[in-house]
Amino acid sequence: MRHKKDKCRILQQIRMRAAYKTSRRKKKTYYGIHDDSINIKQSVTAPIDFRLIDNIEECLSFFRKLRSDDIVSIFRNKKYIRIVLKDIQKIDYAAISVLTAISDDLKSNNIFIIGDFPENKECKKFISESGFLNQMYDENNRPFPKSKKSELIFFEKGCGTLSENDNRKISNLLRNVVGHLTGTPKHYQSIKTILLEICGNSIEWSGTKNKQWLLGVKYEENKVIFTVIDVGKGILDTLYRKFGKKATDFITFKSEADILMGAFDKKYGSTTQQVNRNKGLPSIKANYQEGRIKNLVVLTNNVILHFANQGQTITFAKKSPRFKGTFYQWEMDNSCITN
Repeated sequence: MRHKKDKCRILQQIRMRAAYKTSRRKKKTYYGIHDDSINIKQSVTAPIDFRLIDNIEECLSFFRKLRSDDIVSIFRNKKYIRIVLKDIQKIDYAAISVLTAISDDLKSNNIFIIGDFPENKECKKFISESGFLNQMYDENNRPFPKSKKSELIFFEKGCGTLSENDNRKISNLLRNVVGHLTGTPKHYQSIKTILLEICGNSIEWSGTKNKQWLLGVKYEENKVIFTVIDVGKGILDTLYRKFGKKATDFITFKSEADILMGAFDKKYGSTTQQVNRNKGLPSIKANYQEGRIKNLVVLTNNVILHFANQGQTITFAKKSPRFKGTFYQWEMDNSCITN
């Protein structure tokens, strides 16, 4: 009898492994597939200048179309979106990071992105180095090579806080960052604290615990670019939902940019109802002012804040595209560590 139970348990484990492998196969995202391999008539085309920071309205229009149900095609009972990147002549890490985050969010909803590559060789190389293809497969069912010039950490759905595993991933990433900037890979707790504040803040202000978000790092000569993207509600929409018309700033019709900056000035409290203790958004601003991070840019809903140059801060008109979620970008160089 015991032998029979052991045999049943082994068979059950084999079935579970097979089911797991099948589920993983279904989640594969194939990219660069020939046009005739999947019959999709609709597509969404990226702007020629695919730089989010310098060409924001065209990029936001592209992202809005990408997240529209109208662009989804069904082929053999699977949902696809085709993107056209071939005409891109300029690109930045901000745009490709947001594209990666949206692609991963669509994938979690069983909508898969396929597309082409820029004909411009430098832009194609940039996409490869950005990590965009790290979790994708080519038409021959082979994974694309992992980029050594960038790192991505995807934080899964349903996590209201950073898990122990998330913390470990961040520690390893920062060890690599410090190594790149100083030549000696090691842990710097102060830098990790900054990143944990920003990542934790992304969870807090996403407006929902059921959206995933992405931490990206790109290694460049003498500096590192960080991006954090969530695809939830965004800071302003979360503020409006929490306070309604109770906050004085909302009643007196201050600009959305002023209201957003007020959140960074510890004006509206924490969405978690906890004592702020100079954490969250105010902590991000404080670390920028103290030189631990540089060139901080925050995009959420219809506002982009440029901390280094307030003259570049924009509040978009009502009919302009919006960004559903929150995007952070900042840089670090050796002086951020030695200071």
